[in-house]
Amino acid sequence: MHDKAATDFSSIHNVFGSRKMSKILSELPISERAIAIWTMTVEAQARVLSIQAQLDEAHAQLACAVAHVANLNEQASMTNLNQVLENSNEQATVANRTKFESLPQFNFEDVAELLVDPWFSTYLSNI
Repeated sequence: MHDKAATDFSSIHNVFGSRKMSKILSELPISERAIAIWTMTVEAQARVLSIQAQLDEAHAQLACAVAHVANLNEQASMTNLNQVLENSNEQATVANRTKFESLPQFNFEDVAELLVDPWFSTYLSNI
């Protein structure tokens, strides 16, 4: 019983404050004070439960927001990774093109002339 009274007083004190609680009770006749205390206790507990429900809702919203941010970070990382891979592929393509551009160019006209050359035709037929 003592623990419940202490809990009730604590709830009332936290919600209304001891000065306001004392003022309300002092203005009431002694016969109505018990009902007033009970009413204040119920109101204080309802407010505390409402605040707790709001806190629980806020925690759930925060958890969703954190998960959403983590998902966005993951997407950003994947996008950055894809960009890095695309850039490295482009650089490799450019490097390969540059590497082959430095080689002597093959002239198809020279080959055509070689194919019609009688000496070369004879050479190929003897192989």
